[in-house]
Amino acid sequence: MLSSACWRVNSCNTYFRLPGEDDVPGRGGAVAHSTADLLPIQRLARYDNEMLASVTNRKPDELAEKAWRERDEAGRYSLWSKGSGEIRSYLDASDLAEWIRLKESGVSKKYSQELARRTMDAMHELSNGRLGKIKRQRSKDGLSYQETRLVLKADVELPGEVVSKDSDDSPTTDGVAGE
Repeated sequence: MLSSACWRVNSCNTYFRLPGEDDVPGRGGAVAHSTADLLPIQRLARYDNEMLASVTNRKPDELAEKAWRERDEAGRYSLWSKGSGEIRSYLDASDLAEWIRLKESGVSKKYSQELARRTMDAMHELSNGRLGKIKRQRSKDGLSYQETRLVLKADVELPGEVVSKDSDDSPTTDGVAGE
């Protein structure tokens, strides 16, 4: 039985899901987006290192893609930090500069800081403004610094990514029996 949300093509039982409609055959899962629907940074993230080197002619673009890929990797020493409230995740310039020094051989501390600044600019540009840039004050070793932070807000929709609003990572408590 087919509804308006699904078309049957020929007799080979090939179905297409129409945008904004439910998945009638009940397969579930995320809908695959075509490459044209994705943000430029998401398109670059689909390439392997060799293909990436052939399509980008700027080091910051290449590093932006690699840093974007790191966003999905959770772990103790993750490049991206999980935000709270209205910020889904964020990336600090100092963390990016240190990550560049670890990933790229022969890069000095001063040059890694410059590359981090240019990479953050590239990420902001390649995300079509979906990543926000903020400056924040930071104190370390008794000195005050101004640092750039890239933020991905919780209400920003990224093509091809499904964010579950039902799941909450906060701990739950059991009900208390009583009067």
